[in-house]
Amino acid sequence: MIKRIVVEILFIMLIGCSAFAFGDISSCKTVKNRLFSITIPKELNGSYITNIQKDKISVFHKDSKKAGFGGFAFGLKAYKNPQDHATLPGDKKIGELSDKKGNLYDMVLKYPTDVQYDYTKSLNPPYEYKQLYDLGKNVNIKGINGAVYFKNQGTRGEDLYKNIIKKHITAINEKWDSVKLENENMSYMYNVLAQTNINVLDKVGYIYYDVNADGIDELLIGEIAENNWKGIIYDIYTTVNRKPKHVVSGGSRNRYFVCDKTFICNEYSSGASESGVRVYNLTENSTELFAQVGFKYDAYTNPQNPYYLSYSNNLADDKWENVSEEKFNERKQIFEQYERFDFVPLSKVQVCD
Repeated sequence: MIKRIVVEILFIMLIGCSAFAFGDISSCKTVKNRLFSITIPKELNGSYITNIQKDKISVFHKDSKKAGFGGFAFGLKAYKNPQDHATLPGDKKIGELSDKKGNLYDMVLKYPTDVQYDYTKSLNPPYEYKQLYDLGKNVNIKGINGAVYFKNQGTRGEDLYKNIIKKHITAINEKWDSVKLENENMSYMYNVLAQTNINVLDKVGYIYYDVNADGIDELLIGEIAENNWKGIIYDIYTTVNRKPKHVVSGGSRNRYFVCDKTFICNEYSSGASESGVRVYNLTENSTELFAQVGFKYDAYTNPQNPYYLSYSNNLADDKWENVSEEKFNERKQIFEQYERFDFVPLSKVQVCD
């Protein structure tokens, strides 16, 4: 009886590679759960073990895991609700999956947030661990049991924001005034530019850029300018629960830039005696800008030493610390690496009815 059970277990493992939470069968290269499968190259056979759940597959470097260092190399999980994976470190949406009932899932690539191999022996990962880690970026994914996987779906700006760009072109062509622009959650600057002798569609452009590094593009619309104004953003859009949403609008005295690749910097000024910069993160699956640090030059309050820092996340209860000019500049220079985008002019967009 025992012999028969052992034979049946081995047969199930060989044909499925997913019958158990941990599958380590050298002849297997396809691993699957109830929604999707992944293919692991034959040359990695014997170097990994897998943990399989109904909507998730995790891949571990076997030697690192057995040595007590975790060994997690990468994972894939299908999330039915986008908010369930928002703000989780190491997560990046790479596509969408539709099951046989038409339910839509975000396919999310998961990476470790700490070292998962024996770093006491070497700071560099073992060769096989690195191979498994790199596999996550290009792993072959297929929907099963009637599910279909769409690589990159729900992540690319060109698929997400077409109607938003079209709306901006309409607003400029129809010369919407500042009131209507603001009522439509759009920057008043398009009306300001319309008062000059320029073709505004040549002066305003867009770029798709993943500001919060969650795998989903944001839409940044700004002025095509040079020098310190290059890269200035007038409107920011993101996706919330797979739909485009407006984040914030800027203007001439309330300017937005992307700084240090994943921060949003808001430059503001109320005159020569007061100006500042507030640094934010854009929260995943949300329009919330989460304050990180603020820098303020305020000669109204303190003409002798007008330098202030704030680390308050709650702007309604903002607390400013008066600091030396040296400390102010030391902190501020960290966030002065602005992304000087080459926006695509709106005049280059083909608008179809």
